[in-house]
Formats: sequence, structure tokens, C-alpha cells
Amino acid sequence: MMKFIKYTLIFALLFSPTISYSKTGKGELKLSKEIMEYVMMYMYGAGSKKFSADKKTKNDPSLMAVSEDGNSAYYFYCPAEYRAYGCIDNHTTNKAKRLCEKYSNGVPCFTFAKKRVIVWKNGGKKIKISRSDLKDPYLVAKRIQDGGFYDGDLSNLPGINLETGHIDYEKKNTITKQIDNTANNSINNTNSNTFIKEIKQLNELYKQGVLTKEEFTKAKNKILNNN
Repeated sequence: MMKFIKYTLIFALLFSPTISYSKTGKGELKLSKEIMEYVMMYMYGAGSKKFSADKKTKNDPSLMAVSEDGNSAYYFYCPAEYRAYGCIDNHTTNKAKRLCEKYSNGVPCFTFAKKRVIVWKNGGKKIKISRSDLKDPYLVAKRIQDGGFYDGDLSNLPGINLETGHIDYEKKNTITKQIDNTANNSINNTNSNTFIKEIKQLNELYKQGVLTKEEFTKAKNKILNNN
């Protein structure tokens, strides 16, 4: 039975008492599909719709704790409306851990991310999601996957509502459309220079790690078979 996951908001006025941090996660961590979706929501600052009225100013992720088995999580975020008052996240770490473990069936939880930086130590580099990355949910998911935290098929993930940060099951969080568009454009183009250019573009996406080998091969074969 899928473990229950909750998320909430946290904001406070300036000047907060110092409270000790809970431990940062360490070791291999593989997120379940459900928790991967929540990590995506966390990165976009998704929370109560009550605090999503200001579409021009996004909420900020504050802190997230995840269980060692990747099946439970709990996070805090800073509502955009309260950012001016000084949202504080350094006193939420132990609380996030405790609430994560409330739904983890006894599996220990540790700090996974602070703001948009994944701090869980799995032997790789820290993953930092920039604001510019948020324009493309696929890129956000790909960075998390490339960091070694998710082994699932990204094309099976739902999309993200860019206004609220919430999961949108009517959208797809994948680059498949971009691949298909590149291939379809080549079908109606008999110019060999354009054909070569399309192949080079795909190859560049593959070298940059945007496309997996399987995605690259599929797209390339589609272009070749239609020319």
C-alpha cells in the first residue's frame, strides 16, 4: 500500500530561535514515482491554493525530508505573499523529518533538499534547480534523474501546472513532443542540408544528456525512415 505523503507551508517573522539541524541524507536513494511527483511539486513551490493567488510571484521551496526507501516525504515552502517578512527554513528540519517518518512506517527520514538544492549525499554532485529550469518541467525531472535519484521513465510522469506548481495529469512531463516535432519536420523537407542539420541537432541533445540513448536512436531512426 502506497505510503501517505503530505506537504505543508511554513513561514515566520524575522528573528527565530536557533534549533539544531536534522541530518542530511546519505547513501543511495531511489525515489518512487509518487515521491518523484512530490519532489517536482516541491521544486515549483506548490502548496495550498490559498497561497497561490499571485501568479506573477512564485512560492519558494524551503526544505524537504525523504525516507531512506524513497517512499515517503514531507516538505515546507514559503508562500510568495509572506516572503517579504522573511520566511525561515532553518528551524524546520527536525519537524520535516518527524512528519515524514509519521507516514514512512518506521523508515528513517533525512533532509533531501534545501530550497532548490538537493543536498542528499549519494556520491554525485549537488543538484541545483535554477529558476530558469522551471520553464521546462522535463528539464527539472531530467536533472533529478541524472543526479541518480530516479530510475523511472520520465515520459510516464504527469505534467506541472506552471501557475500553481501542482501536478497536472492532463499534461505530459516529457520531451517526446520535441523529438516527434523534429522528426515530423524532416518528413516534409527534402533538402539534404536541412536533413543533416536535424540529425546534428539530435546528436547535440544526446551529447548534452538531454536525450537518452534510446530516445536518440528512436528519433534518428524516425527521421531516416521518412527520408
